[in-house]
Amino acid sequence: MTGKFPFIKAVSIVLSIVWYLQWFFLAVLIVISVLIATDNSIINTDKLEGFHIQFARLDIQNTASADDAQSNVFLTNGEGRLHIKDAGYNFIYLRLLSVFIDTLLYIFIIYMLKKIFAGVKTGVFFTRQNGIYIKYIAYAILGLALIPEIINYFVNLHISETLVIEGIVFKARFGFDFRTVFLALLIFVIAKAFIRGAELKEDHDLTI
Repeated sequence: MTGKFPFIKAVSIVLSIVWYLQWFFLAVLIVISVLIATDNSIINTDKLEGFHIQFARLDIQNTASADDAQSNVFLTNGEGRLHIKDAGYNFIYLRLLSVFIDTLLYIFIIYMLKKIFAGVKTGVFFTRQNGIYIKYIAYAILGLALIPEIINYFVNLHISETLVIEGIVFKARFGFDFRTVFLALLIFVIAKAFIRGAELKEDHDLTI
């Protein structure tokens, strides 16, 4: 089968490379998490501690125009990275958890793709089991679209309710990538059609 379709072999090789890279990244992530938890000085947490935040209003103090006239200047509906040097706000661990979950979902998707292409190499593709694999991929993609946003939302909600900074009004807004969600739903529909088609094929084979 791979002789007739060389791209199948190429895709399988690429999947294997990405598979091992994801596991390597996961191992590095675990090591970094352990070093951070043990307050190891090897890891510089300054860059990791910053996290995405949205604000409804940001007042800019001591603002003057070209003629030295004082002006009331403020920003609205903005976003940026907030850094809090306080042990009471351990948001870095939530960020690591988000990345950890993302990596596991990517590994799961690659594993499902490897299972599908393993069947393709043997000439067996249109099966109910492959349809189930595709359905699992749809669920994983949906998780990639929702889980990081859920974590970010609760972080922002906690910030907006507990952290008070003069001149800044925080806001917590839940948002996600609609295109990724739509892709997951589309793959899920394809999986259902794939499973149904495989079942009809099995029924047809039994009647012959």
